[in-house]
Amino acid sequence: MSDRLSALATVFTKPHGFSAAVGEEVIEVSVPVSTAAVLYEKVRNTLEYQEEHLLRRGSIERFFKRHIGDQALLSTLSSNLLRELVWAKYLPNKEVPIHLSVKLSAVIAKYDVLLKAADHLGEKRERVVEFIVDVLATEVERTIAPPLHDEALASYMYEEMRTRVEWDPAFGLSDETKDLRLFIAIYRTLLKSNQETLRYRVLALYYPDWVGAGSAERTADVAHNLAHIVDLIDGEINNPLTDRLGRLLRRRAGIFRVIKDVIAHNPHHFHGLLNEPDALDRAVGEALHHRTHDFRIKLRRIVARTILFLFITKMFLALILEVPYDLITAGEIAWEQLAVNVVFPPLFLALLSLTITIPEKRNTDDYRAAVRALVVHADHPVLNLRLKKDVRSAWTTLFNMVYAITFLFVFGVIGSTLNHFGFHALSIALFLFFLSLVTFFGIRIRSSTRDVVALDVRSGLFGTAFDIFLLPIVRMGSWLSVKVAKINVFIFFFDFIVEAPFKVAIQFIEHWLNFVREKKEEI
Repeated sequence: MSDRLSALATVFTKPHGFSAAVGEEVIEVSVPVSTAAVLYEKVRNTLEYQEEHLLRRGSIERFFKRHIGDQALLSTLSSNLLRELVWAKYLPNKEVPIHLSVKLSAVIAKYDVLLKAADHLGEKRERVVEFIVDVLATEVERTIAPPLHDEALASYMYEEMRTRVEWDPAFGLSDETKDLRLFIAIYRTLLKSNQETLRYRVLALYYPDWVGAGSAERTADVAHNLAHIVDLIDGEINNPLTDRLGRLLRRRAGIFRVIKDVIAHNPHHFHGLLNEPDALDRAVGEALHHRTHDFRIKLRRIVARTILFLFITKMFLALILEVPYDLITAGEIAWEQLAVNVVFPPLFLALLSLTITIPEKRNTDDYRAAVRALVVHADHPVLNLRLKKDVRSAWTTLFNMVYAITFLFVFGVIGSTLNHFGFHALSIALFLFFLSLVTFFGIRIRSSTRDVVALDVRSGLFGTAFDIFLLPIVRMGSWLSVKVAKINVFIFFFDFIVEAPFKVAIQFIEHWLNFVREKKEEI
C-alpha cells in the first residue's frame, strides 16, 4: 500500500491555522461596519473574475498597494490589515489573536527592504515593485492561514506524477528543469495558483530560508539581485512548456482533489480504507458526487457574476458610446440594435455555460480506477501522460493560412449579417467585441469541467464543425480579455478612487461606535 498516501492522511489529523488562547486579546469589529465592508467586497469582486480561494489574497494585495511608501504607517500596517480582513469577513470576528500582527510585522519589514532597493532600478522599478507586492501579499496570507493541507497534497501529486510523466528526449531538459516545470504546473492546476501566488512559491523554492522574518543576510542578497531574480522567476512561470504541461495535468488534478476529500472526511480511518477496496470505492464515489454537485453550484455562481459584469460593462459603453453616436449621426437612438447588443451577450454566455453535461457514471469509474492505481503504485492511462515536442512542418504553414482565412470569413459573415439588419459600424464593432469576450468566457467556463472529469469527451461531427468556426472568435476573445483586464476602468475606479476613502470612512464609523459604546457604559 502507498506510504505516500498514509503520510498525506497523517497531515490531515493535525490542527492548523491560528487560534487564540483562552483569555487572550482578539480583534473585534462592529457588526454594522463589517456588513458595509462585506457588501463593498462583493461589489468589487463582481467586477473582476478571480477564483474564490484567491479573494482574500487579492484584498491583502490591494491593502499594500494603497500603503506602499507610507513609512509613517509601517509600524501599524499589520494590525490595520488584520482589522480590514475581519471587517470583510475574510477572517472570523473575535477569533484572530492580536499578537498575530507582531509576526506579520516581521514579514512586512523584510519586504520594506526590497521596496527601498527597487527605488534604484530605474525603468525596471514598476515591474519589480509589482513583483514585491505580489510576493508580500502571498506570504502574508500564508502566514495568517498556513495552507498545510494544500501543500501536502501538492507534494503528494508531485511525487506521484514525477514517474508518470514521459518527456520526449528531443526537449533535451535536465532532471532539475523537468522537476521545476512539473512543480509549477501542479501548483497552477491542482491548487489553482495564479501568477502572483506562483511568484512567491518559486521564490521560496529557490530560497527556502526566505519564509518568515528571514535573515538580514538573505534579505540583503535578494535585494542586491532583485531585477535578476524577478526575470528568472517570471521566465520559469511563463515558460510555454510549463503551461502546456499544466493543461495536460488539469484532468489528473481532479483525482488528487477527490483523494483529499476522502481523507478530509475520514482523517482517522483513511488508513483502514486503503485495505478495503470496496469501501474505498464507495468513499471515492461519494466524494466525487459531492465535488461534482459543488462544481455545478459554483458554475452557476460564476456564470451569474460574469453575466452581471458583462451587463454593467455593456450598459456603460452604450451610454457613453452608442447612444451619443446614434444621436449625432442619425438624430435618434436605434433601440432595436441597442437592445440586441445589450441582451445578446449575457444570453449567449448563459447558453454556452449552462448546457454543460458530465458523464457521471463513466467518470466515477475512471476516478475509482485511478485511485486504486495510486494506492498500489500501478500504471493507469488516466494518470500517465506523454509530453511530445512539437515539430513544425509544411502542414503547420498550411493550417495557419486556413485559420487566417477562417478568421476573416467568420468575422466577415457576422459583420455583413449585422449590417444587413441595420447595424452601423460602431454597433457592429461592439457586437463583435462582446461576442468574442463572451465566447471566450463561455468556452473557458465549459472547459472547467476538466476539474471534475478525468477523460476528454470527444466532439461529434457537428461539434467539430462548431469548434472550427468558433476558434477564431475564441482566440480573439482570449486576446481581448488580457487587454480589457489591463484597462478595466471599473477596477481602477474602485481600487484607486473609492476604496481608500471608503476604508477611512469605515474606520471612522467604527471608532465613533466604540466611542458611543464607552459613553453609554459610563452612564
